[in-house]
Amino acid sequence: MIKQILGFSALSVMAFAGCTKSDFLEKKPNTNIVIPSTLDDMSQLLDNQTVMTFNSPASGIMSGDEYYYPTQESFDAVYTKTEKNCFLWSKDIYSGEKNIAEWNAPYQAIFYANVVLEGWDKLSTEEKESEKGKFVKAWALFDRSFNYFNLVQTFSKPYDQRTANSDLGVPLKISADINDIQKRATVQATYDLILSDLYASINLFTTKISSRNLNRPSKSAGYALLARVYNYMRMYDKALQTADSSLINYSNLIDYNALDPDAYEPFTNYNSELLFLAITNLDYSIVTVNTGYSVIDTSLLKLYETNDLRKSIYFNVDKENYSMRSGYNGTGGFPFTGLAVDEVYLIKAESQARSGDLNGAKETLNTLLINRFKTGTYIPIESSTQAGLLGIIINERRKELVWRGQRWPDIKRLNLEGANISLKRVLGGITYTLPPNDPRYVMPIPDDEIALSHIDQNVR
Repeated sequence: MIKQILGFSALSVMAFAGCTKSDFLEKKPNTNIVIPSTLDDMSQLLDNQTVMTFNSPASGIMSGDEYYYPTQESFDAVYTKTEKNCFLWSKDIYSGEKNIAEWNAPYQAIFYANVVLEGWDKLSTEEKESEKGKFVKAWALFDRSFNYFNLVQTFSKPYDQRTANSDLGVPLKISADINDIQKRATVQATYDLILSDLYASINLFTTKISSRNLNRPSKSAGYALLARVYNYMRMYDKALQTADSSLINYSNLIDYNALDPDAYEPFTNYNSELLFLAITNLDYSIVTVNTGYSVIDTSLLKLYETNDLRKSIYFNVDKENYSMRSGYNGTGGFPFTGLAVDEVYLIKAESQARSGDLNGAKETLNTLLINRFKTGTYIPIESSTQAGLLGIIINERRKELVWRGQRWPDIKRLNLEGANISLKRVLGGITYTLPPNDPRYVMPIPDDEIALSHIDQNVR
């Protein structure tokens, strides 16, 4: 819940930062919120990966078409009602469960960002104008925009210019005051804040990419997130511009021939394609981690060609069942939801194809894919029609970005484009379906949040 989680965060700030109140924080009048007073204090808050990294919603992955349960027994073994109900697209996915991380974790990260921004405002002009001062503000703005984008993707309808000014977005907290309870803004207002924060952060970043502290964003990451946002908004001209800006700053691709398909973790912790580290919240491990309960959908597996190295790099095989291996970021099994160069190439290729630049789209796509096939076996894409090339690119998004939180948003935006994607599950002899543009593509707001702040609930 917004107020509860913000209150918890306020009381936890000093412990996470590892400093005492006397040398670190001053108490804000009339609240329990404490404000960091130095740039080092602020960096310590934003470096808290428990709060700032492991916070992406997982309900889209759990509701998507990348996996299934091979038996009724494997489904019955799932721990939480939320995981089960997401799989079945139930109208009430929480079934009375409380303290829902899907909602709380992003808002806790937003609270931390707001605490830093309020502390930053109290700095001297000299500190604000220093390279570190500019970076810390850019970092906080980026983190706030990243988490608001995750929230609006999860709890609101997909962006549609025709209805964005009336569709409900999410409550916008831009201060660290826990007593400031906001109603839901419109989708348009939510995206306006996301874009404003992102552009402001990009103007402050002075480095192209951070060091190996990949929880710290960069100019490249800022443009990559803008490209992701504009792609989801279906503003493909702006998605192309910002994808290009990201790639100008950083465009490294891994040759998958250099990876060990037999390694437990084929990717290193600092995979050189990564731009920004983010991972799903840790509450839903049965679905999101390789536990053997859920397996990869067979229709997805059929998309990989014989010499495509991604099939052996991404998945474990147990007899005929495939499951996800360790994360794309090389640490553990929780899904990587951050930003990486491969996604930026795919956004660029799709935007080029939609604009009619088919040769440019093929060149961009081929640049990525030649690094994904066994050496000497890749046959360049030569599709001659726009529709055919777009179909190839969308399939490549499915294959490349599997288990990274992008498929569910893709289905939502592509169905607005007329893709007519329907989903189907079969469990225990019962068939479950989710037609295009169904209200259940928008997750319900947790009941305890509704009870506390009395904001409008989504209709499912």
